[in-house]
Amino acid sequence: MIISLMIGTIVGILLGLRFKVFILLPVILVATGAIIVAGHGLKVIVLTAVATAVVLQIGYVLGCAVRVYFDAYLQERTALRHDRLDLSR
Repeated sequence: MIISLMIGTIVGILLGLRFKVFILLPVILVATGAIIVAGHGLKVIVLTAVATAVVLQIGYVLGCAVRVYFDAYLQERTALRHDRLDLSR
């Protein structure tokens, strides 16, 4: 269960960096299918599936935050570079 939570968080962050929110539903369904195939008891399956869905969403939000931060950083850095190039002429 802990491994699926760690993997879910990392996958959520990576998805948040690249995709829109609509990618979460298919990924959660695939993760739930993989958890069901693992073949534990019903209680463990439900708990792991819900926890994995939650950490995927948390990871997605973290990935989106990182993307917004770095987009702003790169825009600021590009603007500074263009200002320096204009001043040197």
